[in-house]
Amino acid sequence: MKKTISLIASLLISIFVFAQTKPANITGTVDKNDIVRVSLFKVLNGRLVEVALSIPDSEGRFGFRFTPEYEGFYVIGSGTSTRPQGNFKFYFRGNEDLVIKLQRDDYELISTNSKEIKALNQWDVAVAEIQAKANRLGGQSTYVDFFPQVEEMSAKLAQYKKDPKTGNKNFDKLFPSYVDYDFAYYAISYNYLPRSAHPDQDEFTPYYQNFNVDNYLNDFLLQLPYGDRFFSNLILQKNKGKNLADESLLIASIPSDVLKGQFIVSKMERARSMEEFLISKEAYKQYITLPEQIARVAAVESKLAESKTGATAVSFSYPDVTGKQTALKDLRGKVVLIDMWATWCGPCRAEEPHWEKLNEEFAGKDVAFVGVSVDKEKDKWETYVKEKKLKGIQLHAGPGNILSQSYKVDGIPRYILVDKKGNLIAADSPRPSDPKLKEMISKALAN
Repeated sequence: MKKTISLIASLLISIFVFAQTKPANITGTVDKNDIVRVSLFKVLNGRLVEVALSIPDSEGRFGFRFTPEYEGFYVIGSGTSTRPQGNFKFYFRGNEDLVIKLQRDDYELISTNSKEIKALNQWDVAVAEIQAKANRLGGQSTYVDFFPQVEEMSAKLAQYKKDPKTGNKNFDKLFPSYVDYDFAYYAISYNYLPRSAHPDQDEFTPYYQNFNVDNYLNDFLLQLPYGDRFFSNLILQKNKGKNLADESLLIASIPSDVLKGQFIVSKMERARSMEEFLISKEAYKQYITLPEQIARVAAVESKLAESKTGATAVSFSYPDVTGKQTALKDLRGKVVLIDMWATWCGPCRAEEPHWEKLNEEFAGKDVAFVGVSVDKEKDKWETYVKEKKLKGIQLHAGPGNILSQSYKVDGIPRYILVDKKGNLIAADSPRPSDPKLKEMISKALAN
């Protein structure tokens, strides 16, 4: 790919910001036994945002009539904003009449008055098998069958990138880049899904060996339906063999400040406490510039307000193995350490000896150790607690509980520390195996 970033950027101004007042009409059919909903998505900074939903009727018919916000890519399909399977991209600027037949892994173009959509469809048909394998979780495909297909298509890529001569100068100039990015996305992303076999370094074929990440790691990604996902995989590809836990290294590897912002906002959305969130916000605020990035950051900050040190801890009340309820308010006057865990969690079990030791070290002091199980099957939890004779107050909350939701507990074990007044010390405290936790408890007792 020889397109320069400056060329792409200048063309984007005229393509994707264009406002069109004429509506587009979309009608189609689905296999009514296979697809129960069809969504229409717009693209916002490389991510999909649903703008309309159609429920197929008894005959499997669906439809949309909408006025495009911009000229460029939109997505139609049975997938979601985060699951690409069943989603397909189309190009709209207004006044299109599109008729399609949707299937779970493919679509058929029945008719359209749009030369742009016809050009994209020809490319989609040509790359359909590679696309299906790249997007499909599981399956029998491995690099053994996929890499030869990549090489075969790569050799033909120049002919598919030829000017489609649609009469739309904007589309025709960018079409080669669309094809380039599509193919690169399928080829690279394939390797980041679970497979039954993975290649050694010397088994990567020429397309992969000669792949230049920086040719694709630019702001054009934000205009593509899969831009955010591709961006993540490109970062992994560029930093192969390096310490992926080194946040500063990953950020430094991103050549665009706007993309740096995308990376940082995604990280902030995974923050498990207000303190963690604020550290990232202060360190990298200069990169958070796009309106959508600012809005996402504000939404995260609002959700994490309950996890800020000093905030009133989220109240709860759960039963023990006898059915007796224990609430956080019942423990007022004590430092409370909450352990979010489950019987099936290996790391949780690994912390048990340290949990037991902490219980013994603080015995007789104003500390309450509260295990809160997220096990779905309550009977297995009861059996485990009785057999192990676990120390502390052992309660069952089950999945989807208020603590998990409020403190964004997306991984266990998670330890939450609350002071004597019922205020939060840490929504994501060190584990019992870390001496820092003992120090935090002792300090809380002294206050």
